[in-house]
Amino acid sequence: MFIRWFGRALALIGLMMIIQSLIWMSAGVVTNRQPGDPAQGVNGVEEPAPTPSSEFTPTPPPTRTPTSTPTPTFTPLPPTSTPTPAFPARWAISPTPRPAASGGSPEGIPEPRPPLAFPPRRVNLLLLGSDRRPEERLGRTDTIIFASIDPDGPSVRLLSIPRDLWVYIPGWGFNKVNTAYVHGELVRYPGGGYGLLQDTLRYNLGLTAHGYALVDFEGMRTIIDTLGGVDVNVRCPLYDVFPDPDNPAITGTLSLPVPGRYHLDGKQALWYMRSRYSTGDFDRSRRQQQVLEGLLDRLKEGGWLLRVPSLWSGIRQTVQTDLGLEEVLWLASIGVRLDRSRIARGWLHPVLASGTISTTAENGLFVYLPTEQAYSYLERFLLGPLPSEASPIARVEVINASGNPLYGEMAGEILREAGFQVVRMVEAAPDGRPTRVIAMSSAGSSTAAPGLLRALRLPGARLEISPEPGAEAPYRVWLGADFNPCIR
Repeated sequence: MFIRWFGRALALIGLMMIIQSLIWMSAGVVTNRQPGDPAQGVNGVEEPAPTPSSEFTPTPPPTRTPTSTPTPTFTPLPPTSTPTPAFPARWAISPTPRPAASGGSPEGIPEPRPPLAFPPRRVNLLLLGSDRRPEERLGRTDTIIFASIDPDGPSVRLLSIPRDLWVYIPGWGFNKVNTAYVHGELVRYPGGGYGLLQDTLRYNLGLTAHGYALVDFEGMRTIIDTLGGVDVNVRCPLYDVFPDPDNPAITGTLSLPVPGRYHLDGKQALWYMRSRYSTGDFDRSRRQQQVLEGLLDRLKEGGWLLRVPSLWSGIRQTVQTDLGLEEVLWLASIGVRLDRSRIARGWLHPVLASGTISTTAENGLFVYLPTEQAYSYLERFLLGPLPSEASPIARVEVINASGNPLYGEMAGEILREAGFQVVRMVEAAPDGRPTRVIAMSSAGSSTAAPGLLRALRLPGARLEISPEPGAEAPYRVWLGADFNPCIR
């Protein structure tokens, strides 16, 4: 009974775009640390990495054809009409950041960044995932997503902030951004852990938030299993071994040997999003987004948005948040109208500097460092037009002549992540020619073509100019038999 209730509450949360993101980010918070990564405890004390057991029970490799879906443990109610709630009164006033705390801080503190000037009615939320284990009271916010919601449209911009971002934490000193929440709780900072994390992001990046929500690790697995699993397009072969949460004495295996479409249950989906053994944090965040989209497809079949009032008490027991029922109802109304094409996803990882910080003579920490390019990216991504609407030249059509029917969809994902709008996708017979970008006008070679080539990892020689009056899009991407969806 508890599991059914728990799954229902999380399913409701998941269907709302913003709360969906809560679930997604919670999937990545208990990380599979790479060899040599220091493991910090709540107070910054290193913890030994878990030693895999010599015994393991491999998880049967998923097939490229989705497996049969288990029957969910809930029965969705049919949608009914409901009035659109008014804009929450508490959010009509822009949040005022607290002044930076003083005392106990090191020399060389940078000047605070000026707050970004968001448009009226734009709502910003911090979506946090904690790595707290069952035996611990507190955990680091290893997943931090800044969600900026525009109700006119509507649209949502999701910005992933690396857990390893090296920042000045007001009143404390320099550390990774994922330690701010724990420190705020321990020292009883105004507003607790959320208060200090919010002030840290405002001080270092100029980001101000109206509220937050925090979820833990197990919720993601529960909701995926409750909904019967998720389907994802796996672009790169992936193999990893994890401690099995159902039996800590053994390990389990995630084996996705070839690119294709896989059906993952809750445990497999978590491993897919957590894996870092052969990839980095940036690639992991992309896989989290893939699972989120698969989850969206499942949740849209339910009609959970209209059940918010009856499930609100259960939600409050599952999610730590300062959101009230009025705000959640408003978010639900946004989720009903939100189209996937109006969801923009961004990452700070590519526009940050990376390196190693020596905190002691023996201990070096891998960190990301803010750059002027990162601040420019924040303004462009959060305050400018949606990436796919920034210019008409961002429109692209995809012709899939690769011979693999899944590669067109994978190429579409890659292009959307790069800020392009895929307006048409066509399957075609293989023609023996390589993958190429075709500019449909003579001016195309100097506009968006370089970005398309970069997104697909193609050399400049793969650009062709073939004017076609009346073409639906300025560019055409022709996928040949050599197309490789594994782009990192």
